[in-house]
Amino acid sequence: MFAVVMRVELPEGGTIEEGRRQLAAEVIPLLKKKPGFVSAYFLAPSSGREGLSFVVCDSKQAATAAAENMQPPAPIKLLSVEVREVAASA
Repeated sequence: MFAVVMRVELPEGGTIEEGRRQLAAEVIPLLKKKPGFVSAYFLAPSSGREGLSFVVCDSKQAATAAAENMQPPAPIKLLSVEVREVAASA
């Protein structure tokens, strides 16, 4: 398996609940339709405005294709995106 690791800058003044609603309404339904999708995890910032997500795919090809098309919804700003191999899971 491979994962798309994405760092984003969340909007100033936004709340975790607003982010959860946007993920549930816009982001997660689109991800679930992507070929090779396995799972996704979205991590809230402990401080500041930087969010982190991991989208796990069943192959490097699927992860690379997903990474090339990753664009968070406005007003979220993409900081970085990379594909990494999943070394282990539990």
